[in-house]
Amino acid sequence: MGVVVFSFVTAAAFLVVALVGPYRLYWRARPQAARQPSDGPLAFGRVAAFGVAVVFVFGGCSAQAAIDKGSWSASEVREAAESAAESLAAEPQTRRDPSDGYASLIEADVTRAGEGQGPSYRISVERAGGGHDYEISAGGAGTAFCMHVTEEKSAQGGIFVPGADGSSSSIPEYDLTATVDDGAC
Repeated sequence: MGVVVFSFVTAAAFLVVALVGPYRLYWRARPQAARQPSDGPLAFGRVAAFGVAVVFVFGGCSAQAAIDKGSWSASEVREAAESAAESLAAEPQTRRDPSDGYASLIEADVTRAGEGQGPSYRISVERAGGGHDYEISAGGAGTAFCMHVTEEKSAQGGIFVPGADGSSSSIPEYDLTATVDDGAC
């Protein structure tokens, strides 16, 4: 954060030099009898000072963007969690690993929904208890959200898997609905 403040303060100083002009700043400190530079170098100095100010503003904005991408805000996590809840309901799902539930699916959806908002490696989805409650948090957000998932057997049936003996079996699919609440589960 100090780099950002330094960049903007330095840019402001160069902007003052560009707007006031090096002629006024220079000749107020020196005696009038000294040899004065021509208008060309003074104009070049103003343009150069303005250019340096623009470079420092760009550097400050770039540093701020890098800081912002290094952590999540609470609103970004909530938006990503709500988007993940919508994508869970978009199509029927098969049951996942009993110990994991839908945590890996939710984590992938939150990562996809929050792309570009924060680092994906800082997303955490933990199953809370034995039901279908999942605690979603991300580094830097300072808060967690609870996603409640309910499943209902899909009217579409399931995935049919042919057997080696000519018979077939079905893996059931479930329609999921999810809600996101503030706070831990």
